[in-house]
Amino acid sequence: MFEPLRLPPPLQRGDTIGIFCPAGPPKNITLLHRGISILTDAGFQVLCEGAMQVRDEAYLADTDAARATALHRLWANEQVKAVMAVRGGYGCLRLAPQLDMTLLQRQCKWLIGFSDLTLLLNILHGQIGQLALHGPMVTSLSRCRREDQEQLFAILAGSFAENLPIPGLEILRGGSGQGRLVGGNLTTLVHGTGTPWDSSWDGCILVLEDTGEVMYRLDRMLTQLQQAGRFDRLAGLLLGDFDTGSGNGTADLCLQEQVWQRVLELMPPGFPIWANLPVGHRGRTMPLPLGMQVTMNSSHGRLGFLANDLRCV
Repeated sequence: MFEPLRLPPPLQRGDTIGIFCPAGPPKNITLLHRGISILTDAGFQVLCEGAMQVRDEAYLADTDAARATALHRLWANEQVKAVMAVRGGYGCLRLAPQLDMTLLQRQCKWLIGFSDLTLLLNILHGQIGQLALHGPMVTSLSRCRREDQEQLFAILAGSFAENLPIPGLEILRGGSGQGRLVGGNLTTLVHGTGTPWDSSWDGCILVLEDTGEVMYRLDRMLTQLQQAGRFDRLAGLLLGDFDTGSGNGTADLCLQEQVWQRVLELMPPGFPIWANLPVGHRGRTMPLPLGMQVTMNSSHGRLGFLANDLRCV
């Protein structure tokens, strides 16, 4: 891991945000247009690269080479100050071998997204040495909480909360911890384990969330990571939403509690574990700057962001 990590320059009104599909195609063109409107209403220009059409018969927006080219064009364009994914789905694992790592390192800008984007976000901070933003995507912008939108635009403008309260936080295990923030979607992280895109979690604070997975699959993934020693040297663990994908609130609550119980059975001692972080696929998408030093203090249940170890560019 690079020291210190690079902090992308803050955006200003009138700056351009590039959008592309790194994985799946849009499922709903209305949500795409609503997301673009939110970006333009916030004062940004939007530049689209690559395929944007709905493709009901396909799970990839375009070929691997074409999706990589769209990212590279946006990254090389000096007028584009940040790049946001249209949606996730599946495809970033296929995209990773196509990445021009020299180009990504030469230009420092925000990459924004979550879910399948977890892989690219962790490559950016783990191997390129700059922060990445785990946060709303274009098609999820209109469905996420207003406070998530506001925090997203605040971070893009260069403002980070020193101590962020988390309403509804569940402290499963107390204590304090400090480390670089890593992680994201559990399934994506498991699929990246052992690949060239994997990176160490030692001394880090790990955030996990997932959707549409039944409990035995979540158990299997968590158990695999535990048996591989990936949790042995964490500084802290943050659990976001784990939902069935069915929209059944009772079923989601049951699944969430099962995940919490299994996590407590698996985790070694020595670090705090918090749950019910507003991060996931149910419209709660609190932006998180991956790669940044964060603190967990269970005495007041606030997440602290430490920007003073970053190298501004």
